Amino acid sequence: MDRLCRLGLSVVLNLYAWFRYPHLLIRYWATLKQFPDAAFPRSFNEKLLWRKIYDRDQRFGPMTDKLVARGIAQAKAPELIIPQVLWVGDTPDELPADILDKPCVIKTNRGSGWNLFNWSPNQLSKADVVDYFKPKMRFVYGRRIGEWSYAMVKQKFYAEELFVEPSGRVPDDFNIHAFGGRVLTISMIHDRFGDRAHISLNRDLSRTDTVWEEYSSDYEPQFDAVHFKLADVAERLAADIDYVRVDLFCHDGGIYFREFTFFPGSGLSIRNVGETELTRNALWDLSRSAYFAGASAGWKRTYRRLLDVDLATAAETLKLYQSRS
Repeated sequence: MDRLCRLGLSVVLNLYAWFRYPHLLIRYWATLKQFPDAAFPRSFNEKLLWRKIYDRDQRFGPMTDKLVARGIAQAKAPELIIPQVLWVGDTPDELPADILDKPCVIKTNRGSGWNLFNWSPNQLSKADVVDYFKPKMRFVYGRRIGEWSYAMVKQKFYAEELFVEPSGRVPDDFNIHAFGGRVLTISMIHDRFGDRAHISLNRDLSRTDTVWEEYSSDYEPQFDAVHFKLADVAERLAADIDYVRVDLFCHDGGIYFREFTFFPGSGLSIRNVGETELTRNALWDLSRSAYFAGASAGWKRTYRRLLDVDLATAAETLKLYQSRS
């Protein structure tokens, strides 16, 4: 019976995905050269695709808003330091010219990678800022690639203080992957605007077996006591969410909040297959998502139970891999 139920749900849900969101599945195939299973996802990328198609957790909207998210984060972890906002406006035309008299970053609250860096006083002009951001007001970031939470955010523009270490580099980024409020891995990015290096770390800051081929991994980080508090802070911020990436950085002995990320790499990252990937698949429990909230009867209950079987299988696969290593 379970086999028939699974087959039926697989056909119906995959057909729905292809008819409703063909561009997402075609993009997935074109990038990863794999046809995704949008009904019973097993890989990390497939689960992010599943989230794009089926899940609509209303908490993601405020947490995606880079301005609103600051208050959400600090309420959960009061010791977090929030970068100072120097100005907020509805359009880039409203930017006071004197904001550029000091180093700062100009951002939008609903977008990824849409940042302008004013590294030194008046390196940028107001015209530079307007010319860069005006075209970005014409569409909603993430809509075409399925990152639906951005559409829940009213667009704002803002200027934020810029942090630079004594070395002249920006602080290292710590992108912390948490599943069900439990930190699995930490992606550390060193010297983002220079000789960029990516280091994949476990919760205890030891290295994982994951390698990002496009970046150097030769850098050997030196950790202070504050770095060993990152995972604890991230777990409090990620509590009750099936999966979220918490982005933090350290500066002058403090932990600073950057943002929450719900679709890292837009679910199209190419990663090596090792213990880290297997563990990730075994930890992301889709039955904890908002999609299944209140699903105590009917087909969704059956669907959730069948996904739980897949999760148990992933856990057994992980154990088998570890026993052979």
